[in-house]
Amino acid sequence: MPFTIISPTPGPTTKERILELILTHPEGITVKTLSDRLNRPVSMINYCLKDLKGSKFIQAKLNSQNKQWVYYPVSSFEDIK
Repeated sequence: MPFTIISPTPGPTTKERILELILTHPEGITVKTLSDRLNRPVSMINYCLKDLKGSKFIQAKLNSQNKQWVYYPVSSFEDIK
């Protein structure tokens, strides 16, 4: 079965696009919303979020009402604790 190796397209990476969206949503944003807006699979979004959290660019908080993780820019997270 033949396969094709795709090369990256020019422009921001998925991780950069995720960070940009999170920074423009100080009220927080869910994985599902990020996935929908960027047209990327949830697994890819989660992989990038893990790296962004590890680098301390973003923080996450579990929404107690719907049990979804909501991601915030670090500066906004301090306001909602």
